[in-house]
Amino acid sequence: MSRPDVLVLGGGIIGLACARVLVREGLSVEVVERLSAGAEASTAAAGMLAPLSETPVPGPFLDACRASRDLWPSWVAGLQEESGLAIDYDTGGAFHLALGEEEETGLDRLALGAAEIGEPAVEVEPAVLAHRIPGVSPEVRRALHLLGEHRVDNIQACAALAVACRRLGVILSYGVHIEEVRRQGDGVRVMGHGYTRDAGCLVLAAGAWSGGVGGRGGLPPLPVRPVRGQMMLLAGIDWPWKGTVRGTPFYAVRRGATGLLVGATVEEAGFSAHTTPAGIESLLAFVRRYLPGLAGARLETLWAGLRPGTPDGLPILGPLPEWPVVVATGHYRNGILLAPWTAEQVALLISAGAIGSAGASNEDDPFSPSRFLAEATVRR
Repeated sequence: MSRPDVLVLGGGIIGLACARVLVREGLSVEVVERLSAGAEASTAAAGMLAPLSETPVPGPFLDACRASRDLWPSWVAGLQEESGLAIDYDTGGAFHLALGEEEETGLDRLALGAAEIGEPAVEVEPAVLAHRIPGVSPEVRRALHLLGEHRVDNIQACAALAVACRRLGVILSYGVHIEEVRRQGDGVRVMGHGYTRDAGCLVLAAGAWSGGVGGRGGLPPLPVRPVRGQMMLLAGIDWPWKGTVRGTPFYAVRRGATGLLVGATVEEAGFSAHTTPAGIESLLAFVRRYLPGLAGARLETLWAGLRPGTPDGLPILGPLPEWPVVVATGHYRNGILLAPWTAEQVALLISAGAIGSAGASNEDDPFSPSRFLAEATVRR
């Protein structure tokens, strides 16, 4: 094919979301992904859109999470229209449960934080909770309902994104393992096994693998590491409740008509994406403690995914100084939530021409790659 305007490295939800927005801006776009299926953490996730639950500290990150959550309803509608595929989306909220004094203190902090930023949160009577969630522990002392916590079937969303991208004219190149990224004229050259492509600019959205992209003398390395999360799916769950249940330290999320996802561990295990007896036992212990009525539920399947973590827990989003490259990675536990917002930010940067110059990256931006570049240069 001819040289695309933008080459997106990574075919998960972030990369596909960026490609969709960019092609709708009139740019030619190709997505390159090492897997045939086109996703890693994106399809391993639970699909929670939970700004306050995951990010309780006010600031730019919480603002981004809330803004992206608010984009999701129209985003789902647009994806369904463009792809012809259904996406399960629920706005019922999340129940936060407290069984002990320490957890009650956490609920107080959560309720106060919600009130400060205007997120709706209400106390739920035990009888109401037991009706909505049959089999919930009778030891629950308090429950707080966060009404602004949504959920989406992320597997359906990724499938719809891929179809929508194809229909809009994005080239999806799967099974390509990229080994090197170099400057080529006023653009970039990306090389892998039997693959070479020049492009006007690159969007680096390779998730947990983003830190190793570039090759010797190529892109500066970024401190993105894999953080393993193990999950399981229970089947045959007949609850009136269709949202999320959260305890300490895990959660349970409805999936489909009768499924319940339970997750997720947080493990520094390198690139080992497998389940372990210890990890699954910790999830089962959560179920026994908070949802003892599910002791006889069918254990459908187990899996693990690798989240892209960063040293400060924040995404890396912005242009690389002196490179025609925009970085969009390191979303850790919030890649699904932040996909619409991230795609908009990437499109704004590229359409404004805010890439490729020495001063392009704003060091005051808490998400800027610049916060890590000096350290990365020393390591090299």
